Amino acid sequence: MKYALFLSLIVFFSGAIKAQELSLSCQNQDLLFAKQKLSFDPENVNVNADHSEITEKDNYYLTGDVSLISDKYYLGADEITVNKSNKTAEAVGNVEFQDQNVMFLGSNAIIKKQGGLIHTDIDDVTYHYPESNMNGSADSAIGNTNEMVFDSATYTVCPLGNSDWRMKASKITFDSVNNRGTALHATVEFLGVPIMYLPYHSWVLEGRGSGFLSPSYSSYTESSVNNDTNFQVQIPYYFNIAPDRDFLLTLNQLSSRGSAVEGKYRQLLPTDSGLDNGRFEIETHYLNNDKITNNRRWLIDSMIDLQLNPKTKLSIGINRVSDANYFKEIAHSDTSPSALNSYIGLSYYDPERKIKFNALNETEQMLSGTNSYVKQPEFSVSKEISAEEDRSIELSLTSVKFAHKDSTKTTGVRTHTEANFSKSFITNSHSLTPSLDLMYTDYSLDNTSDQSRTIASFGLDSKLFLEREVRLFNTDSVQTLTPRIAYHYTPKINQSSLPNFDSADKDDSYYGLFSNQKFTGLDRISDANSFTVGLDSNFISDKSGNTYLSLKAAQTYHMEDQGMNSTGNFVDRRKYSNIAASVDLNINNFTLNNSLQFDPEKNQISKRDSSINYYINPRKFLTFAHHDNNGSLSAELYGAYPITPQVHVFSGINHSISDSITNKKTLGIAYESCCWAVRFAHWKNSSGDQFNALELVLKGLASTSTSLASRLESDIPNYLADLDDL
Repeated sequence: MKYALFLSLIVFFSGAIKAQELSLSCQNQDLLFAKQKLSFDPENVNVNADHSEITEKDNYYLTGDVSLISDKYYLGADEITVNKSNKTAEAVGNVEFQDQNVMFLGSNAIIKKQGGLIHTDIDDVTYHYPESNMNGSADSAIGNTNEMVFDSATYTVCPLGNSDWRMKASKITFDSVNNRGTALHATVEFLGVPIMYLPYHSWVLEGRGSGFLSPSYSSYTESSVNNDTNFQVQIPYYFNIAPDRDFLLTLNQLSSRGSAVEGKYRQLLPTDSGLDNGRFEIETHYLNNDKITNNRRWLIDSMIDLQLNPKTKLSIGINRVSDANYFKEIAHSDTSPSALNSYIGLSYYDPERKIKFNALNETEQMLSGTNSYVKQPEFSVSKEISAEEDRSIELSLTSVKFAHKDSTKTTGVRTHTEANFSKSFITNSHSLTPSLDLMYTDYSLDNTSDQSRTIASFGLDSKLFLEREVRLFNTDSVQTLTPRIAYHYTPKINQSSLPNFDSADKDDSYYGLFSNQKFTGLDRISDANSFTVGLDSNFISDKSGNTYLSLKAAQTYHMEDQGMNSTGNFVDRRKYSNIAASVDLNINNFTLNNSLQFDPEKNQISKRDSSINYYINPRKFLTFAHHDNNGSLSAELYGAYPITPQVHVFSGINHSISDSITNKKTLGIAYESCCWAVRFAHWKNSSGDQFNALELVLKGLASTSTSLASRLESDIPNYLADLDDL
């Protein structure tokens, strides 16, 4: 383990290769000297001096606050000798040089214009590239606009006057033509302490280039194995293969498990349709021998998303792991998926003819719980016929073969056809939309008798449109008020003999009550003889045109005493549903969202989801959420806050109030300057497993660890985890 830690230190500090586009967290406006405005005249040079004399033919000796300004450069010094015939200027004392890209200070210099380039030779030089903020010093700088060589030099991208980290080398070369920087016999210093020697080092000057990202150093516990503290080191290397493809290779050293290799390849797939490019990604992890289980552990996650033409899209995904405990024991994820899904899908949509076609085949790897039905395959086609703008007919057919790993489960093919007819009568004050659904479902089953179902459903939806001018929260607004009444009728048909492949109860909501859809899927179509009454009101700002307050409420009244449940049988029910209501408020930096279901029989709230969010920027926000699901209470808290301009804290907590259990906790603190950053993060789950990570980023040398950044942004919504950016 000590060897692994030592190796990781070596690799990190050798990671002075800039692996991602440099994006400093602050903008430095300091320059070596006041920037001079160059001339627009390509033929002449503007000369300023206290004294001047001609020493020889075409030779001029200038002294006393001398400056030369051309369209290519500015040169200032105590003394300058100009040879007009060979276009050379020799400067001595307090030399200042500036061209389009770089600024130099030096003791003496020779400047020569040759072949359209400005050749420079400066001693005791301090240099600064304002655009990229590259700066440092050297015994000498020799070169031209395309290439500059510095002897006995230093290099950093920290702001001028700050050298918290710097690289010292016997020779540093900036090759702007090939966009490369190189250093020979380089030593990296951090806070004045030498930390690494590099015989040769190369990096990109601008943009994205191959190189090491910032490693992460972590500790973790595995309560299921032991209570010892273990260590993990992740060393990522980024390959910038081409503008449309890259590859991230990571060495993941786990003290309790062994060495894993992780790779992620991404590529854009060009198309001839003129649309956005398709995308191909594949991520693989491999641990040859787990020191605890003695098994190979692996993960594969791949995706192809390709637009074949303007109307057709192909999607393929493969997602598998070696075993159910991979995410917990190797990835150290605080949550593990219950199942991994792999699929191949094809979709077609013609907007002019309003035809849709979809095909899908999927498989599933269960990691916890019981297996579910998978579609092998599914086909669907639909056609919309619009005779007039306010009248439409939609025809659809969906056929699915449902498979299951449990041989005792009912399997087979479900074919569902549907015809929907609707017509809208709309005026400025109201709308009326009658609709008719004709549905036929056929079940061709493998281990039981075939079944079928025919249902017709009628609906009538009406709205009134009212509005007035109001002033609310000191804001001139328009209030809209939309009373809404809908009637639905679907005959009572017992469906208990039909298999249930994909139907489940749906929670009541404002839109759910008006849709008359009580179940997900197509295996259960609930009866209806009911009215739904609702009210919708929005407050819209006159100034911005945005809706800052939205109020909704709805309830359904049943004309029948019985209704169908998810088993397909009829049971007694109340004459009315729960009241579904929601309030959404957005004022300045505050957002309030509250949705609930109120049980009028028990005179209590049966379900509620509430959240309040205060957001200034990705490093200063607070979100609190509270959930009540039939008495099961939970709360979430997410936030980040800057203690000082350089230090911020962040947290994400998911707590079950009913069980007094903290399901997931993320806490951390980070320090950032314009030059470097460090972050510590702590994770803990309900099982007691803990994970700690320490990350150091020398800005311009290495970038934020992508795995840690992804985990933080997943656990703390709205948080910007990249320490290179603000």
